[in-house]
Amino acid sequence: MPKGSIGVDMFFVLLAMLAGVVTAYQPGVNAKFAAHAGASAWGGFINFAVGLVAMTIVVLIFRPGIPEFAKLAAGPWWMWLGGLCGAFFVTLALMLVPKMGSASYLTAMVAGQLVASLVIDRFGHMGLEMRAITPGRIAGVLLVIVGVMMVRKF
Repeated sequence: MPKGSIGVDMFFVLLAMLAGVVTAYQPGVNAKFAAHAGASAWGGFINFAVGLVAMTIVVLIFRPGIPEFAKLAAGPWWMWLGGLCGAFFVTLALMLVPKMGSASYLTAMVAGQLVASLVIDRFGHMGLEMRAITPGRIAGVLLVIVGVMMVRKF
């Protein structure tokens, strides 16, 4: 994939880092709500309810048009599982962050994401471009796994 200018690439990296910052806060925010609500399921429920309101506002602002049913029906069945993936993430975060702490949970989660990402890239899952698993990429993932162990131990 051709790269853009250094400035554009860095902007994208900074946006991705911002997504990481927000993701780091999300489990704690949801856990706090769940604690006040009396059940962890409410933390997840409110997470998705507020997310639905936020995405409704995004759709109203950007007005992307209503998707065509025929195009949706023609897509692979698994494309509908994104919400389940999100619910799985939120549910585990609600259960594990209070037990493990935010840093331990998130470093382990990122390690899992990176291992899965290598597999996704290698085989081009979900129609993505195939990318080689290089020694450098393996080293990067191993460093994150070592980071998980260090965060857990210290």
